[in-house]
Amino acid sequence: MAAGFRNNSDIIKGSILMVFIDDNPVAFATSHSLSFTTNTTEVSTKDHGLYPAVIANSQTWEVTTENLACAENINQLFTVLNNAKDNTTVMLKFAKPASYNENGIVGEGNGTSNWTVGDILAEGNALLTSLQLNAPSGDNATLSATFTGVGAFTLDQAGKSISGAAAGGATGITGPTGESGDNTYES
Repeated sequence: MAAGFRNNSDIIKGSILMVFIDDNPVAFATSHSLSFTTNTTEVSTKDHGLYPAVIANSQTWEVTTENLACAENINQLFTVLNNAKDNTTVMLKFAKPASYNENGIVGEGNGTSNWTVGDILAEGNALLTSLQLNAPSGDNATLSATFTGVGAFTLDQAGKSISGAAAGGATGITGPTGESGDNTYES
C-alpha cells in the first residue's frame, strides 16, 4: 500500500513537539530527539550464503533534550537525577503541547506554567542516564539530558493530528500492523 501525502501540511514541524517529564515540560528546549532500536542476534548458517540472517531479540528507546539552562530546568533535572540513583523512573511524553496554535505560540510570555500535554506521539517510563551542564564563557549556559526507556513504550496516535494540519491530518506514524492506532511496544 503506497503512502499518501496531501501537501506540506503533512510535514511535522519540530517546534510543535516537546518532552514532558511527569506531565511537566522541560523548559527552554532547543531540540529533542526520540530514537528506537531493535537489537538483533545473527543466526546465519551456511544456507544463508553471503547474506547474514538476524532475529530481533529486544527493543530499546531513548529520548534526548537540549535546552538553554535556567533555574527551573536545572532543578527539575537534578531532582530526576537524584531519584535515578534509586532506579526511580519518570513518565516521559514526547508530545504536542495542548496550547499550541497555528502561529506556533505555546503558553503565555516566556514561562512554562500553563503548558500542558496535548496529543502524545510516544510515552513510557524512563531513567535519566546522562545529564550534562555546559557553561561556556560569554555565552548561554546549556544542558543536555538523555533518558533511557525502561519497559514498554506506547505510540499513541488514534485519530489525533500531531502535525497541526486540518482535522483528520495524517501523522505518518503507524503501528506494527501498518495501521494507525494505539500501539504498545515492549522493550
